[in-house]
Amino acid sequence: MKEFNPIEDIEDSDFALDNGQWPNFHDAEIHNLSIWRGDVRPDDNVWIGPVLELTFELCALKNPYMVILKFHDCESIKLDDFNHQNAVYDLELEYEERGTLTNGEPLTPYIVVNFKQAFGAALSFKCFRVQAINCNCNKLNNR
Repeated sequence: MKEFNPIEDIEDSDFALDNGQWPNFHDAEIHNLSIWRGDVRPDDNVWIGPVLELTFELCALKNPYMVILKFHDCESIKLDDFNHQNAVYDLELEYEERGTLTNGEPLTPYIVVNFKQAFGAALSFKCFRVQAINCNCNKLNNR
């Protein structure tokens, strides 16, 4: 299985890039965490799984800025110690195989997401899609 590449595997990753590179999330701070349960209505053929949306301040960069990441069809969500600061040590994203269909074709893999805890929030979960959202936030170096 291929290694997770945020630039290729995150939809609209250009909204999050730092000079064309995936940013360093070391010392990033979670400013906002939104969890939506989704909307499952089989009679209407609606199948939207839980969604997590996080706004980060990428503090350790030469020119700090805000990034919004949205994670779709989440499960196995574990959150500990969310408080007033929520500094991240690192953000890890990797694929995990889920097995195969009866014809031998592989199932869509999970994306395993792990926010390594520095201070405050420790967050981990599995999802199927990651999207960067246009933050429309001002650069933070003018504060």
